[in-house]
Amino acid sequence: MRKYLEAVCIGIVIFFGSGFSIMAFHNDIGIVDLFEQIYEQVVGSAPESIGGLEIGYSVGLAMGILIFFNHFSLKKRENDPTPLQVEMSKYEQDVEDTIERIREKEQQEAKS
Repeated sequence: MRKYLEAVCIGIVIFFGSGFSIMAFHNDIGIVDLFEQIYEQVVGSAPESIGGLEIGYSVGLAMGILIFFNHFSLKKRENDPTPLQVEMSKYEQDVEDTIERIREKEQQEAKS
């Protein structure tokens, strides 16, 4: 039971942390101002409420994440590794290379 509780807590932290990261990024680039400028250029005035641009962007962002990571469906479309799997493989290779370099250095120091 404790493992399930820990998994749920970690999932909640990751979910809200990811959301916060996306919101912080949008705040940094000034997405609200950008959307207002686009509305003013295309329509001629700033919107008074949430418009189609924000809704489309939100839906597109969610769909892009789901499609990009390609591991939310029961049946995978391709056998390609996910970006997370690629990064983990790179990390594991870097660790192995570092361990090998440390061993070689220790052997050279022992010989001299």
